[in-house]
Amino acid sequence: MPSEYSVGERLRAELSASGLDGFIHFQTGRAHENVTLRYLSGVGGLEDSGLVFPVDSEPVLIVKDFEEVRAKRQSWVRDVRGVTTIPLSLATQRISEVVREKRLTGKRLGVDESELTLEVYLELSKLGVELVPFGSRIMRMRMRKTREEVEKVRRAVTIAESAIKRIGSLLSDGLTEAELAAEATLAMEKAGGSKAFVLVQFAEDAAMAHVQPSGKRVKGDGLLVVDLGANYDGYNSDITRTFVVGRPPTAQLEYVKTVWKSMDEAVAAAAPGVGVAEVAGRARRVIREKGLPQPRHRIGHGLGLSVHEKPIVEEGFEDVLEEGNIVTVEPGVYFEGLCGVRFEVDLHITGGGCEVLDSATLVEP
Repeated sequence: MPSEYSVGERLRAELSASGLDGFIHFQTGRAHENVTLRYLSGVGGLEDSGLVFPVDSEPVLIVKDFEEVRAKRQSWVRDVRGVTTIPLSLATQRISEVVREKRLTGKRLGVDESELTLEVYLELSKLGVELVPFGSRIMRMRMRKTREEVEKVRRAVTIAESAIKRIGSLLSDGLTEAELAAEATLAMEKAGGSKAFVLVQFAEDAAMAHVQPSGKRVKGDGLLVVDLGANYDGYNSDITRTFVVGRPPTAQLEYVKTVWKSMDEAVAAAAPGVGVAEVAGRARRVIREKGLPQPRHRIGHGLGLSVHEKPIVEEGFEDVLEEGNIVTVEPGVYFEGLCGVRFEVDLHITGGGCEVLDSATLVEP
C-alpha cells in the first residue's frame, strides 16, 4: 500500500485484511508514553480519551469535554465527541454507548495491547466485544511514514541540528556538560520545537553509551559525544555528533575516523529491499577490521512518534527496509575510563535508496 495513504485508510485496510470488525482504544492520563491515539487520530496530548473505529462506518473520537474544540480542529476524524470521561468507569460507559450505536456488540475488535494499561484492558473487556491483539499491525503501519510524517521528522532534525551548532559554538567556554545540555534545550525551543532528550558526555563519561549530563567541565583534551533529539508536532529526531576538544591523543582521533566510516558504510547500504541485518553488518565490519571493540548497543532503530521504534537495525533481525521507513544509524566505539565515539544520522528510505535528513559532515580531526 502506498505510504502516502491516510492513516484512516490504512487502518481500515489492515483491519479488513485481519478479519476484524473494527478497532478500539482508550488512553488514560497514566499512559503518558502511549502514542497510538495520537497516531490514529492526529491529535496529541489527549488523556482519558479514546477511539472507536468500525470497519464499515465512520470512527468516533471520544475526548474530555474541554478538549473537544481542539480535537475537532486537529483530527481527521469527523465525529469528535466531548464528554466527561473521568473516572474510567464513566469513560467505559461512553465507549459502550458508541459500541452499541455502531452495532459492534459481539464483534471482533483490534486493540493495541502494547499500549493499553491492564486496567483499561479489563474495562474494555466488559463491553461485549472480543478484543484481538493488533499492536504489531499498528507498528507496521507506523513504520511506513506518510509524506506529512516525513516532513515533521525532517523539521525535528533541523531543530536538533540548531542545538548541535549551539553546543559547537560554546566549546571554548569551559561550560559543564549540564550547562551545554541546557543551552541545547533552549536552542531547540527557540527553533520552534522542544527537547526529546539531550545527552552531553565528555572524555571518560562518553565511554558509557547513555549517561545524563553532569557537572564535569568540558575543557582540556578529549572527545565530546552529544546525542540529542528534538520533538516537532509529536515527531522526533535523534542525532549524535562527536566533537574533538583540544588535542586528544592520536589514537582517539583515529577512532573518530573509523566510526564515521562505519556510519558512512551503513548509510551507503540502506535502500528498499535491503535487510536491516546487512546495514548493521556493514557498520560493524568496519569497526571489526580496525580491531576495535564492537558497540554493545544496536546499530540503529526506527524513528517517528517515538524516539526508539521498529524496525531495529541490527544483525539477527529479519526486517527488510521499505520505502517510507525512517531509521537511524549510530555506530560507536567505547573505552571504559577513557573515551567514547559515536555518530548518528537519520535516514528516510526512498524509492531509489535513502535520504540523509541531517547535514552531517566530518570535520577532519
